[in-house]
Amino acid sequence: MTRAVVDTNLLLRMAAGACHLPLYVAWREGRFVLVLSLEMLSELQDVMMRPKVRRFLPPMRGQGFCNLLRDLALFTSPAGEFPPCRDPGDDIVVATAVAARPCYLVTADRDLYDDADLVAALREIEVHAVQASEFLAAL
Repeated sequence: MTRAVVDTNLLLRMAAGACHLPLYVAWREGRFVLVLSLEMLSELQDVMMRPKVRRFLPPMRGQGFCNLLRDLALFTSPAGEFPPCRDPGDDIVVATAVAARPCYLVTADRDLYDDADLVAALREIEVHAVQASEFLAAL
């Protein structure tokens, strides 16, 4: 079964758009296993509390999505060693993907999919950093 670590931005979109987002639908249909770390879930919950996020993602819906993640996602501990990212704020996502390998790192963050050195280093260890559309096409 294909495994994927989905970045926080896309998880927020999944929470807000639910059944209307193809990535969410593919996950709920069992077309891939969503892999997370507790650190990523904590970051997601922190971001959900920001006022600008609460405008498009009501707290009840956000909490429901987090509960769904707790029930259905595969949890792993982030790897201690991983290729460096140009944005240290993305380290937890990269570390989680390295721990989940082989997997896809599904992202809308250019710091993750558009950094040639990072993408090459990740591919060497069977982590494929891709945008959601590319991931869905690969399924």
